[in-house]
Amino acid sequence: MKGKKLVISRINCLLAAVVTLISIPTLTSAQAPAEEEAITYATPAVWRVSDADSDYFLLGTFHILPPNLHWRTDEIAEAYENADIVYFEVDADAPDAASKTLNIMMTQGFNAPGTTLSSLLDDHDAQKLREIVGELSLPFAAVDTMRPWNAFLALSVQFIINQGFEPGSGVDSVLLKNAKQSDKEVRFFETLEEQLSLFTGLDPETEKMLLTVTIRDWDEQQAAFDDLYEAWVSGDTEFLDVEMNEVLREQAPIVYDRLIVDRNITWADELEAALRNESGTGLVAVGAAHLVGDEQSVPALLKKRGFDVSRVVIGQPANDNTPQ
Repeated sequence: MKGKKLVISRINCLLAAVVTLISIPTLTSAQAPAEEEAITYATPAVWRVSDADSDYFLLGTFHILPPNLHWRTDEIAEAYENADIVYFEVDADAPDAASKTLNIMMTQGFNAPGTTLSSLLDDHDAQKLREIVGELSLPFAAVDTMRPWNAFLALSVQFIINQGFEPGSGVDSVLLKNAKQSDKEVRFFETLEEQLSLFTGLDPETEKMLLTVTIRDWDEQQAAFDDLYEAWVSGDTEFLDVEMNEVLREQAPIVYDRLIVDRNITWADELEAALRNESGTGLVAVGAAHLVGDEQSVPALLKKRGFDVSRVVIGQPANDNTPQ
């Protein structure tokens, strides 16, 4: 159970860094057309942060979603429409994002010539890797050249895509396109290089651990991912914190600090400056893992700094995801 949670907890909170990687040929498999499904609705968690002259809404996102999911509730639609500024983790939609990603992947995402990924694993893990790659319809020859962190991301993202989820349907992708087409000011907490460095800078032992735990708990992946997704859909922040953060805190505190805490502090610093030095309204759309928890989440950090922070009561979603 612990291992399963460790893998699944990372999938969503790390996806922002890999959404642009989907366009790389070696990471993409041909998918059969998905059967048309009934429209479903989500009520994701939202927080309100304010002071005397500023009002910001923090939306916890799922970076890749099914195209038939409607998540833009009346409250989210109103927060977006009223926002003068919209914050995102990274500009994954920038014209040069794909080329920058490809360059980083090609220069830092593969083993040295003559070293294969399977040779770094024990025989059982190497065989399981081959089975997983086949299950995902990815080319094993390409995956076997990858560094462990690169393979971890490739398997995790492809698994989600195989569930019928699409990067372009993620909350961040939809809102970013909306914001760029409007007169809103768009700000980003990180550059693409900074976000990818979260993986390229991992020590060899940690990046191998990410992959081996993924391989060993692969058969539990579906049920755990379903639970995580349903928790986001229903706004169950306690479950999200346990599944996305607690195991990292307990089993890999260095990784947790690097991927969650350090970034939360940096983002809270930037939001505090905006709230204190500017006036107006804003919307912050970042991965749900960064907004849940009572101690180190962005809402908790801002509350400790004296801002009025409250959970927004969410009603039924609007009929579609188009701007209201």
